[in-house]
Amino acid sequence: MSHEKLRAAVLIISDTAFQDPSTDKASALLTETFTRDGGDQWAVSEQQVVPDDILAIQRQVTSWCDGSEYANLIITTGGTGFTGKDNTPEAISPLIHKHAPGLV
Repeated sequence: MSHEKLRAAVLIISDTAFQDPSTDKASALLTETFTRDGGDQWAVSEQQVVPDDILAIQRQVTSWCDGSEYANLIITTGGTGFTGKDNTPEAISPLIHKHAPGLV
């Protein structure tokens, strides 16, 4: 029986990796994890690197959520430190329609 795989998108949030994509180690690791541990139910359909900028993060996430080929799951990595440049939580929080503390 053939089934369509669930679509995962991986968003790397890093000024460094945005300037030099060869520094990104997370994309390959996350894709490998979905392939190895996803029970043949997941496909990483999209990967993108954006700078640590609130609007860039929001635009990418929104494009993956609102299109006809929407992602079932979006994984973000990076931009979660405590410096002034780390903006991932502030960028993602207003996009969440129903908060689920402990899951998000």
